[in-house]
Amino acid sequence: MENYPSKTTNKNAAPGIKVPGHLNSEPLRQIKFHKHSGFKKEFYKIIADFSGDWIYWVNPDSTIGFVSTSCKYFTGYESDEMTNELEFFNRILHPDDVKKFEFEMNKINQGHTISNDEFRIRTKKGETIWISHMSLAVFDRDDKYIGRYVCNKDISDMKDPKRMIVRRGDVIYQAYNDASVGYYQIFYDGRIKTANNFFVKLLGYDSLNDFEDLNFEDYCVLNIEKRMNLKHSILKHGHVKDFESEWIKKDGTLIYLRETAHTVINPDGSQTFYEGIVNDVTDQKKAEEAMRELSFEKRKTEELKTEFLAMISHEIRTPLNVILNFTQLSKSDFEDISSSELSERIEIVDREGKRIQRTIGLLLEMAELQTGTYDTNMTEVSLVDEILLEIYGQYQNLSIEKNISFAFLNELANVKIIADKHGMFQIFNQLVDNAFKYTQNGQIVMKLYSDDEKQIDVEVSDTGIGIDKEYLPYLFTVFSQEDHSYSRMFEGTGLGLAIVKKHCELNGVSISVESEKHKGTKFFVKFSV
Repeated sequence: MENYPSKTTNKNAAPGIKVPGHLNSEPLRQIKFHKHSGFKKEFYKIIADFSGDWIYWVNPDSTIGFVSTSCKYFTGYESDEMTNELEFFNRILHPDDVKKFEFEMNKINQGHTISNDEFRIRTKKGETIWISHMSLAVFDRDDKYIGRYVCNKDISDMKDPKRMIVRRGDVIYQAYNDASVGYYQIFYDGRIKTANNFFVKLLGYDSLNDFEDLNFEDYCVLNIEKRMNLKHSILKHGHVKDFESEWIKKDGTLIYLRETAHTVINPDGSQTFYEGIVNDVTDQKKAEEAMRELSFEKRKTEELKTEFLAMISHEIRTPLNVILNFTQLSKSDFEDISSSELSERIEIVDREGKRIQRTIGLLLEMAELQTGTYDTNMTEVSLVDEILLEIYGQYQNLSIEKNISFAFLNELANVKIIADKHGMFQIFNQLVDNAFKYTQNGQIVMKLYSDDEKQIDVEVSDTGIGIDKEYLPYLFTVFSQEDHSYSRMFEGTGLGLAIVKKHCELNGVSISVESEKHKGTKFFVKFSV
């Protein structure tokens, strides 16, 4: 280690600073310390403890006072190894820089307070790194030399750009090696330069060595043309993002990967390989494909159902009209005949014909609602006069025939709404029709009122057979019926409430239901105002 000569004064020094006689041209800032040297040494030690640089203190007898923990990061040696060896720095100095270092030491011996130059050192692993070496002589207020503060900075990346690239690659590789995404570096000719463990396992291989004699593109890429487009895009734009393609695993399994990659520019400006990360999106792709297939099947089913509705409507409608026309003629012809049996048979034909007519009407309307071809006509409608009272009048005879009380309770004035008149009529006609169908005794009530939220409500209630709670979620489903058996007690297609729901949606009203088995049912139609 170098020594410092006795202290002399230099007229060029800044005021209050005592420096050796041969001071370099740059003046020092004034630094005032306590006269005891231990205070200064402790001050520099605090600086060293909070620095990432390799810092140490040289005592006047050339022994080492302290060494920062960064010594190991720079040299690979522990701090105490340097402390215990006087010639430590000389030993790790690169042979080609020995004369350069000796020249700096001679300047210090000639009285220079500051020495600052660049040297190479050999680490414990035999690697060569560049350091910026700054040495500062320290004196107390009595001009007594108390030691030297030395600071070394790693400047290898600035001195050797290739080393910077290698180190950058090592850092990236290490960061990705244990990650849950694939990382690769691939030459543009298709050979793998390096890859992390996840990437290797993703393709079904045991280690990176398995790719040594393989061309990645020949064995792992399904679509070579697509791969060429990827490389062309990287070379042209410098990067690609979220590029999806199909790859082949070692066992032949097809997987889907999403890549984000960019080209790597060498120090000479060439581009020999690119690097990127990959995510396995196979499960996502399979899920999307399953959803597409499900959606296709669902659409196909709906199309078949619609075709069936249209077909059956067309095929039955024509002969049905003939039956009904001849029924009316027969009734006229036999009005003067007192045969009760003949009259009863004609009534049966008439009733069943109308039942088929009603069913066909529902099928046609459901077909239009399902396909979106139903033409809504939004106009101002009197909810009481044009809808509820009209329905109330139509079901008076049936009420008398079944001996069921049927009432309409109106708590509001004549309410005007903007709605599709036919749709409104269908909603309440189907609800009342169902009430009569499933009620054998008791009462049916239509009630118009304003609820607590000041909205208009129409309630249709009955004392009929009620609905099981388990069936309520399926109540408005097409072709849905609680009793599916052929021997069921009540007729119907399961279309009525599905049509009600569709018309409610088209008219912007909500519908809900409350029911208990054997105690009756209540439907609530709510209009927003």
